[in-house]
Amino acid sequence: MRSRWKDGERTREVELTPLGAGRFRATVDGTELEVAAESLGAGRWRIAASDGVVLAEVTVAGARRFVRLGALDFVLERAAEAGRRRERGAAGGGLEAPMPGVVTRVMVAPGEEVTKGQPLVALEAMKMEHLIRAPRAGRIVRVNVRPGEMVNGGMPVVELEAGG
Repeated sequence: MRSRWKDGERTREVELTPLGAGRFRATVDGTELEVAAESLGAGRWRIAASDGVVLAEVTVAGARRFVRLGALDFVLERAAEAGRRRERGAAGGGLEAPMPGVVTRVMVAPGEEVTKGQPLVALEAMKMEHLIRAPRAGRIVRVNVRPGEMVNGGMPVVELEAGG
């Protein structure tokens, strides 16, 4: 999954690729790092890389993410294209991950017509399964996640075009 985040005046390109078994390839501004991520609940994560283990805390506030990575603090904000997705109906209305977690099932595909209340994506967070359901009837424009992928709270998982 690719995303762009503003870090102060700088925009960072981020890509997370699930490798299975809680492992991910994280690429930030072209620099790759393989990590293992374990959710500790309540926005806390244990991140293990070849150079050691660090605890991470992520607090979601709208488009902002307050991130503590070990002793470092960051305030990240979604870059402009996320706002454009939201205007098209991509996010909001229940189409965002409610909290950090791991996608366990994707039950729809782009182009599929869905009805209000239909399950779209299942997410495991805090040792519970959370279903993200269609807030209205419409057509799936894009699915932004895959099974096994780690997502942050507030991250758009499905783009839904309103039905006519």
